[in-house]
Amino acid sequence: MPTNLPAEAKSKWKKAMDAKTPEEKLQALQEFLSAVPKHKGTERLRMQVTRQIAALRREIELKRKKKVGGGEQFFVEKEGDIQVVVLGYPGPGREAVFRCITGIEVTDSKKPVPGMKTWEGVYFQIISAPPLFGDASSQSRLMALARNADAIILALDMVPGVESQVKALLDALEESRIAWKKPRASVEIERRSTGGVVVIGELEGTTLQDVAALLRDYGIYHAVVKVTGKATLDDVEEALFGEIAYKPTIVVLYSPGDHIQDAEVMRGTLESEFGIPVHLIKGCETIDFGRMAEYIFRELDLIRVYTRNPRTGEVEERPIVVRRGAKVIEVARIIHSQLGESFKYAWVWSNRFTFNPRKVGKDFELGDGDIIQIAGG
Repeated sequence: MPTNLPAEAKSKWKKAMDAKTPEEKLQALQEFLSAVPKHKGTERLRMQVTRQIAALRREIELKRKKKVGGGEQFFVEKEGDIQVVVLGYPGPGREAVFRCITGIEVTDSKKPVPGMKTWEGVYFQIISAPPLFGDASSQSRLMALARNADAIILALDMVPGVESQVKALLDALEESRIAWKKPRASVEIERRSTGGVVVIGELEGTTLQDVAALLRDYGIYHAVVKVTGKATLDDVEEALFGEIAYKPTIVVLYSPGDHIQDAEVMRGTLESEFGIPVHLIKGCETIDFGRMAEYIFRELDLIRVYTRNPRTGEVEERPIVVRRGAKVIEVARIIHSQLGESFKYAWVWSNRFTFNPRKVGKDFELGDGDIIQIAGG
């Protein structure tokens, strides 16, 4: 997937990639879909393109409504350090999970409702999404909300058929090119006007020449292919149809009655089948957000860096949250752009050191819990 597409389909996909407006892209995708043969090997691709078409139609319709003063606001601006969206079907479970985490009661379930929760100084913005219905319009909006977030909680009532509900939600994420388990490899293709095809990263079972030949089939002659992990030729081709976004995903089963034993059995079944964490709650006193937050933080490969005031020696309680591997100069720029420009050196306190503090340069790699004090010009 996607493999053995006819040349006509590949040329039509190039037209879709080159489209400048939503209207042009919609037309190009419809033409591409008509050129994709229908068989088992193209089922997922056809479903993904169909969802893209539905999302574009909605985008065009919303723009039209806004021009005449209508339309609705569905996007939620990110605040805090990590944004988590809570998805689920109609029922008390979705709203109960959001209420137990944030303390906010949802009064309007037709639009996203934001809340905030802290864990060890890290601010989690929790978004209660509207319930998922069967129509494509509802699903495309919610999947866009999920794709914009950093992580996902699937909140479901412990009812007969909950296993199929979990599978349906995970399938919907996958069809929207959202990975709910960390992928073996990720590929980003950056098109350029010159320079041929360059691969940054590691390939598996294929060569640079194979990648260049594949891209030429789609009318791409100059590009930088950035690989994280080890990518196969299929991984590169997948990336042509849109980058797959990894979002750590947790299932929360809401079981307020006396069915907790059944819920325990279901938790084991779901964890075994899908390989993702499943939490059980009966009420707010049983929810363990700390465990959820720790899992999300670890899966996103983040660290906390604390800043020290050079005048008072006080350490800020709220950390700066950055990707693992971040360097001192990156944190300096986050604190203030001028601090990055005038940077001379930094003092770092870390439990990795035998003696603290240590004087370091701009390329020193920080670790979780490190304290930094920067000296500028």
